[in-house]
Amino acid sequence: MVNTYNIYRFRISNLKKLIDKAISVGLIKQKEKDIDDYKMCFYFSKGLEGSPIWWWETYRQFFDEAVDEPKNKFYYGLLICIKNIKNPDFGFAITLGKSHFYVNKFIERNFGIELAIRIANEETILLKKSTYFSGSKKQEISSYKNFIKDSYEPGESVDHLKLKATDKDVWGAKNIIFADSIQMDIDKKPEELAHIFDKIILAMADTQSIRLPKREMVTDEELTLNLDCVLFDYLKRNDASLRLEEFQVYGVNFCFSFTEYNYKIATKIGRKHLLKEELGNSISIEAISKYVKAYPKIKSLNDLVITFDIEDKGSKFTRPLKEILDIYIQSGDVHYFLSNGDWCCFNQPFLSYLRDSLNNIDLKIQDPLDENDYLEWLSVKKDKIEKGEYVENKLTYREYYFNEKKSNEEGYELLDRELTLINSIENKKKKYKLEIADLYKDGEIISVKISAKDKELIYNIEQSKDALELILNGGVKSDKEIKYASLWFVFEQDIKRITEKNSIQFLLALQSWKKLVEHYSITPRIYFSKHINFKN
Repeated sequence: MVNTYNIYRFRISNLKKLIDKAISVGLIKQKEKDIDDYKMCFYFSKGLEGSPIWWWETYRQFFDEAVDEPKNKFYYGLLICIKNIKNPDFGFAITLGKSHFYVNKFIERNFGIELAIRIANEETILLKKSTYFSGSKKQEISSYKNFIKDSYEPGESVDHLKLKATDKDVWGAKNIIFADSIQMDIDKKPEELAHIFDKIILAMADTQSIRLPKREMVTDEELTLNLDCVLFDYLKRNDASLRLEEFQVYGVNFCFSFTEYNYKIATKIGRKHLLKEELGNSISIEAISKYVKAYPKIKSLNDLVITFDIEDKGSKFTRPLKEILDIYIQSGDVHYFLSNGDWCCFNQPFLSYLRDSLNNIDLKIQDPLDENDYLEWLSVKKDKIEKGEYVENKLTYREYYFNEKKSNEEGYELLDRELTLINSIENKKKKYKLEIADLYKDGEIISVKISAKDKELIYNIEQSKDALELILNGGVKSDKEIKYASLWFVFEQDIKRITEKNSIQFLLALQSWKKLVEHYSITPRIYFSKHINFKN
């Protein structure tokens, strides 16, 4: 008889927490068996009271008088399996029903994906779910008839795969789902799973056979604590970005999150939620920062929780704040970010796909910007302005000097400060101004940014994207032919390749820009001028 098994792996250090959580949600220990060198203990939701049916009161008058109030009962179970050896590092958990929600905090993230890159046949991929860290789409589920090896997009992190194993004698010939868990359909009883567990242990020690771009979890506890402290300081300074995910993945189950909730923030002390405050029907870093500043006794990011509530449907649940925050933190050459509350970093294949894509953009190294030349120009122009002498305009900032110089010496049409009024999405809001570009010549439109700050460079990239979309979609009238879209960066670091700029946020923004440009069948280019003799 073929059975479906959803297998997670967890660290033994989390065993007590996992069991405590299981008991707290109504899972009661049943039989414990020793089978093939594994201790197998089963937990079941015995004595389940059931959940209220929200429409019972609404339609009660249509029920017979003898009918008692019904309750929805969805039973669930959990099988915990640990190898009988001295000081095991890991155990396995098989979830039944909704118990996968409860083990989520204690399992080894990406266990299934880590197994897939060692045992799976990449060319048999039928389904792939990925998170995208560049471009407009954030997450996507793709299905395939014939998957081409290594055909992953730059900026893509694979979270979920459905494909076959290479060794069918060991893993069977059917498709296996790999994510935080592995889901297998095999002709084995639960008592016969020890063989599968042993094969998993051996396989996880093998070398990787698939070059899969993905995020990797931070397991160093000291590093995790340091990152938490940095993020908490960011929150107090109101310097982070927040995103509610379109959907989250727990093992092989997709859990969709919605945005029509009312929100509350609170501080978790023990099992109680104290210092509760209403946030209304939207959630922002500003509101969280204000809350943290109002209560100095709050010392840890992990104490903060958010309650989601839809009153008319009786839907209510609480999530740790850390699970819904989206932020990057760089330490050395490594960039860390949060994924469902866990600190992660990108693996080497992810960085390689991104690097290869960006280094394919035509990079033109240009003459440097000499700060001394700019200061001399600035002094002369300011002197003329103060004396009331004729000047074409009173613009004195660095980028205007740079753009004017390129216009005079190389024949570029100067677009700097040519602003276009854009209608606001909101009818009652005022129009806002958008700078379309800085320079134009021979079908090439160029946006220039002089800055060493990643935030300002990224803003320039995003502004270029907005301008291109408006022009190419007819939102802005333009008689200019556009064959090339270019970015001209000026900063102090000396680079030969754009990927030498060590900022993952900058590089991901650049990849997003490249993708948009190529979507419109336009050629992307990058210009670079080193900023010399500049003193902060």
